[in-house]
Amino acid sequence: MYKVYVSGALTNVENPVESKALYEKIGFLCEEIGLQAYVPHLQTDPVNNPDISPREVFDQDKYQVSNSDLVIAYLGSLSFGVGIELAYAETNKIPIIFLYETGKTISRFPRGIPTVIAEIQFHDHEDALNQLKKILAKWNPEHP
Repeated sequence: MYKVYVSGALTNVENPVESKALYEKIGFLCEEIGLQAYVPHLQTDPVNNPDISPREVFDQDKYQVSNSDLVIAYLGSLSFGVGIELAYAETNKIPIIFLYETGKTISRFPRGIPTVIAEIQFHDHEDALNQLKKILAKWNPEHP
């Protein structure tokens, strides 16, 4: 089973409940089509799991992203963590799919990562998930 790492900002996010809901919807979509999703905040959320040390979060997330087959990253909020996760994905030659709202200006540096296979610009979460589903169906050779 292919492993997917769902990357997105968790700290100092404008609307953390909405952001986490999007990450979870991405994870559910992956599971629906036969992919194993790792959604970091379900394991190491900074609010719900404050007892987990920064080093433990680093070690766990580095391991998960480095051992994934695909990274899906939401770029609509600035995040050092997402940037580091993308660097690990690129270093390990892991394909990456970006998602962000239509009209947002995203730095060219991450958009230039050679392992990026798709960029999804969306109007709302439903639009994002519909576009993502089409891309995942083409990417995942096990999906009918």
